[in-house]
Amino acid sequence: MEVLLAGCVGAAAGLAGFTQGLAGFGSTLVALPVLGAVLEARTATPLGCLMALGINVCLMARLRGRVAWRELVVLLLASVPGMALGAWMLWDAPEALLKGLLGAYLVWCGARGVATAGRETPSIVGAALPGGVATGIVAGVLGVAIGVNGPPVVAWASRRLVGRDVLRATLAGYFLAAGVGIVGSQWVAGLVTPRVLWLFGLSLPALGLGLAAGATLCGRISEPAFRRVVFTLLTVAGFGLLWQAANTAAAGGG
Repeated sequence: MEVLLAGCVGAAAGLAGFTQGLAGFGSTLVALPVLGAVLEARTATPLGCLMALGINVCLMARLRGRVAWRELVVLLLASVPGMALGAWMLWDAPEALLKGLLGAYLVWCGARGVATAGRETPSIVGAALPGGVATGIVAGVLGVAIGVNGPPVVAWASRRLVGRDVLRATLAGYFLAAGVGIVGSQWVAGLVTPRVLWLFGLSLPALGLGLAAGATLCGRISEPAFRRVVFTLLTVAGFGLLWQAANTAAAGGG
């Protein structure tokens, strides 16, 4: 059993590092299903979040010179009132509806992005800042209300930021700030146990190898191919949210 556990944790870490090293996001998207197969949710979730935090620390250290700081600051500042609004909505938020709408948007955005990758050129423009404010607010609301804050940010940034390293660095900055808050709250709640920390330490070699492999591949594929990877992951995330919304609705959870 311990061998199986170690293998699954290593596989989850390798997939998480590779995916985020390549696309700049998606570590928990691929890691949590694997971790959830061998661990209870109270262990799998904080372990996956620690993995994501470690990945973003490494990406931010490596790519900090490529961060679009204006866009990052706008997203982070706008997320604060969004979080407050999400907390106010928490008890009455229609979870299935919110997940369904977000999932449908991500499927549309992802499929359109895959189809137009290489034909549309993202650009950083001043007029994009209102969109950044709106995205930050929405991400803050959804992060508190239904536990999903990343996809709206990725969808917006992938259409605004020029260059894969700029996109990956800016996403790493956003997810690093969010991850500190998430892991900190899990620590206060007693979820970051000695066992979680031991499993995280066990995952580090595979995490590092996966991150290095993903970053290497990212540097070797074309910009249109990179964009297709990003939008394909968004599409997968969208279908995942639609599935969750259907299950929530079927269970009578709003």
